[in-house]
Amino acid sequence: MRGLRWLAVTRMIGETLAFAAAVALARLVGPAEFGHAAVALIFLPLAGILTFEGFASSLVQREEIDEHDIRAAVLMSIVGGAALSAGVYGLGGPLWEPLFGGQTADLIRLISPILLIAALGGVSRAKLWRALDFPRTSVIDTSSVVSGYAVAVTLAALGLGAKAIVIGALAQTLVSSLLLLATAPVPLPRWSRRAGGQVAGFGIPAALAGLVEVLFRNIDYAILAARLTAGATGIYYRAFNLGVVYQDKVSGIMVQVAYPLYSRTTEVSRLRQIHERAARVHAAVLFPALALLIVLAPYVVPLLFGAAWTPAVEPTQVLALAGMMAAVLTGYSQVMLAIGKPRQLLWFNIGRLFLYGGVVLLASRHGLMTVAVAVVGAYLVILLAAYALLLGPNVGISVRRLVPELAPAVVGCVALAAVSVGLTHVLGGLPRIVVIALVAPAGGLVYALTLRFAFPAAWADVRTLAMQVGGPLISRFGRGGGAAPTERGGAPDQAPEPAPAGIA
Repeated sequence: MRGLRWLAVTRMIGETLAFAAAVALARLVGPAEFGHAAVALIFLPLAGILTFEGFASSLVQREEIDEHDIRAAVLMSIVGGAALSAGVYGLGGPLWEPLFGGQTADLIRLISPILLIAALGGVSRAKLWRALDFPRTSVIDTSSVVSGYAVAVTLAALGLGAKAIVIGALAQTLVSSLLLLATAPVPLPRWSRRAGGQVAGFGIPAALAGLVEVLFRNIDYAILAARLTAGATGIYYRAFNLGVVYQDKVSGIMVQVAYPLYSRTTEVSRLRQIHERAARVHAAVLFPALALLIVLAPYVVPLLFGAAWTPAVEPTQVLALAGMMAAVLTGYSQVMLAIGKPRQLLWFNIGRLFLYGGVVLLASRHGLMTVAVAVVGAYLVILLAAYALLLGPNVGISVRRLVPELAPAVVGCVALAAVSVGLTHVLGGLPRIVVIALVAPAGGLVYALTLRFAFPAAWADVRTLAMQVGGPLISRFGRGGGAAPTERGGAPDQAPEPAPAGIA
């Protein structure tokens, strides 16, 4: 428990610093430059997914491993990472330039070494995850994200524009791999046919599923970069980060522990209980923040990022609804990997990629707001399909079981929105910072009171999580309402990615 608390605290500190740096970066680099960088940044999560899932994830999932398995995984990681980096660089002329233009193609070439750099730390991360050593992985990830932003902001202040963002991503990955290797050293690489076959047997479908996942998360950027202006792509990038991606920063606190813990859960009923609890707590924590974003986006976006980003306000408000669905979706892929079903996950992810890409492609003809609405619809379909086709048949988690779990968060957000919208109309003439300072706490208080008195079990969940993250002080503050914190157990466990997303 102490390890999970340390994980939460360090990630919260790191993400707070990273968000402050992201605000500074947005003021130093305009929307058009972000639009060019958005496509190159696809390779930041792609590097972690392809190299970790492909060459190291089996070391976490399997019950027993030996030295031969580790040495083979190290060799496959290095060779695979080098080949992937060379492939990305080599496609600059034949593919990237015709699709996205010369400036974006140059940025993709610049970021291409990131796959090899990420591969160097993959097996070390697997060793730490296998040992459930979350405190050290948390410190490493936080340090790497903060370092990457520091480099990006410094270079942006020197006038490097989009290149500053890409070099920051490279710095983040380099710091992560170096710290992982220093913390969990790996033996020299050596080939073993048996061990290599076992690594590849699990890793290839897992990596392909991860590849499709990353493409799903970024195909909208690629489509818009190819069909719209760089400025429009940059506006969408900012709106999507605010509405959908930033909620992953909170999810990431639980995301890191999910795959190793799910893999150690031998009973399906226990796995189902953990995942349902995670969805419930996720909604209770993230929905109110996203609801406040919908209400306050006209004040928050220009205040934080500057007037140049004002066109991102309305897309942000719409995409926050997709962020709510993404919060509920978090973890389904890790459940499937933990129960040894990477191929089912792969085929599902391929289907949702084609659905999502097709929807964005059709909507892109009609402007950013149409794209935002289409994205929300696509996320709803994917959410229903994930429960109907994967979680329901494999672990018995159905949409029917999910609906009552989400009711407290939904009802609380309705009350929050009613109060917050009324206050913004009353206070609309005041400076933006004053409106935010008054409306956000009022809306949060209404939401908390709704949970505390109308949904005591949900309030107990949130209070338990707050106790585990914040310790005795928050415990005393929250005491006095709802069910006992032991009513539904301990902290939620959630779903993972190899490393947190960084420069945004």
